[in-house]
Amino acid sequence: MTATDPPAEAGAVRAATARIRDFHDRYAPWISLALGVLARAMSRKDVDFAPKAVAIVALAWLFPVAVARWLHEPRPGAREGRLRHLLRTASPTVTVLLYKNVLFFLVPVWFGSAHVLSQNVVVPLLLAAMALFTCFSRQYRELVLERPRRRVLWTAAVLFAALVPATAVLAFTSPRTSIVVSALLASAVAWAALAPNESILSKRGVSSALAVALPVAAVLGLAAPIFPPVPMVCYARGAGTGIAKRELEGRADAFPAGTARVYAWFAITLPKRHRQAVVFQWFHEGRRQGSGLRTTVEGGRKAGFRTWTVRHNPAPGRYRVDMLTGRSSQLIGRTEFEVLAR
Repeated sequence: MTATDPPAEAGAVRAATARIRDFHDRYAPWISLALGVLARAMSRKDVDFAPKAVAIVALAWLFPVAVARWLHEPRPGAREGRLRHLLRTASPTVTVLLYKNVLFFLVPVWFGSAHVLSQNVVVPLLLAAMALFTCFSRQYRELVLERPRRRVLWTAAVLFAALVPATAVLAFTSPRTSIVVSALLASAVAWAALAPNESILSKRGVSSALAVALPVAAVLGLAAPIFPPVPMVCYARGAGTGIAKRELEGRADAFPAGTARVYAWFAITLPKRHRQAVVFQWFHEGRRQGSGLRTTVEGGRKAGFRTWTVRHNPAPGRYRVDMLTGRSSQLIGRTEFEVLAR
């Protein structure tokens, strides 16, 4: 038997695939998580790294599709080259590895835009739970990978999570628009993965894809307030008695009665060439005050964008100030303080 005989080739492919899988199971997810944390930390004032995540996800989708379409199984008795056999048999494993890794990378990206004590932390927690679940290899394989429909829905969710920040960076879209566009694309790709190949580009196929994607996009667009405003990040916030050179002065959590004015100050980042309408919503003793004060923030500044709102002669009590996206009401940042009674 020579080294080029099919059994030897199959054995070599299996051994190579096993080594890749073993390395991945041991180290790759944590490397990806570390890279995500590092990217989030290093780009605190520059969120334009987001397209890198969607590039990895796009590769994960396109690679197995291309392999399945162009590298068919050889005819019975025909010999198959080692490289061709490796590409054809290893592509599912590579896809799993890429999706698992990009999911770990995305978790800190989404957490970076969320506020821990608000409802918008639910989505990052779900992504974190998905990432953690992939570490249980047997359960992950049995409940997701070996079930085609669940596998497609799983990967569509990861694709959506990667597309949201990438769409905002590349297309200068608002957070809600990014959610809608990403939901449309992820749903359409998921439908294409489940639909018969011959119907994908047909008129009927396009209509069916839209019938699936449009309702999903509409529902997620309406649910925008529960999503963090990815990739916007509020990296500093606070309350104080003055503003000097766009920085907060007299920072405190409590102020004496009779304080002339209290500023709620926020420092945020958003993509370059990006303008976003925001609303400052004040609450006093848990009750909403007014309809909100509107302004516009801009991305691309090295020091981030610092903005504030002020309350003159605030009455005693506890205050909360939320900064929200203008149309979708997604929470960007929140600060709280108290004005003491006499």
